[in-house]
Amino acid sequence: MIRDIAGRQNHSVKLARKLQKKKFRRERGLLVCEGLDLLLAAWAAGAHIRDVLVRRELLKELPADLVEGARGDRPPESAGLDIGICDSETLEYVSSLGGAADVVFTCVEPAYNLGDLALGEGLTFYLDGLGDPGNVGTIVRSMVAFGGTAVVCSPGTADPYGPKAMRAGMGAQFELAVVVEVSGADLRARLKAVAQRGACAPQVWVADAHDGDDVRQAQSPGGLIVVLGAERTGPGSEWEGVRRITIPQCRFESLNVAMAGTIIAYQLSGRC
Repeated sequence: MIRDIAGRQNHSVKLARKLQKKKFRRERGLLVCEGLDLLLAAWAAGAHIRDVLVRRELLKELPADLVEGARGDRPPESAGLDIGICDSETLEYVSSLGGAADVVFTCVEPAYNLGDLALGEGLTFYLDGLGDPGNVGTIVRSMVAFGGTAVVCSPGTADPYGPKAMRAGMGAQFELAVVVEVSGADLRARLKAVAQRGACAPQVWVADAHDGDDVRQAQSPGGLIVVLGAERTGPGSEWEGVRRITIPQCRFESLNVAMAGTIIAYQLSGRC
């Protein structure tokens, strides 16, 4: 359906506002994103888009098959898709990122768990306590760029499906398996179970800002999990005793975790 929306009491407008909160996203299994580029990325990746809020003059910029789906001409992948034409004030009210929003949309959140991942193949990042959603989104984007296999997030890591992380990732979250709310203990238990079955288990390395083997000289095995910790505190203590890798720097520590993760993904993925 394509319809005009006036005011803030519309169901789609209120839903988009509620989905800015992580708790509500988890309860509904939905996420909210902003920006035409992000919408195009989600549609190209086959995401199940539910509601699109857009300014009238930008309706013609939407993918033709998405608009046809809202009109009921392209089932079943577009089943339930609605497009709401809004004024700038309504879109600004819905936006969580500030500025003049052009498109806000909701879609089904991708759902993966550890059992979905082939941990014995390729490069996986475990994000251990990364609090900045912009860094999380950028790391997912870099993993897609350099052929990474998956990203796994600890309970203390910013939601990779939050609006700011989605914006930083530019839709990379629709292209890569991203698993949330996995503790270090849960990940280690999964790796132990894989090894006990006789399957190929990955090695675990920890990125260390202060010490470790030069990442430029490290040879990546067939399956590898690299732990990226928070910039100030580093990864949790449960990763003691595993191999450390580092990015040599000429002066003070000038790389934030997203930059470091990008370099490590480039050096170790070996997929492009």
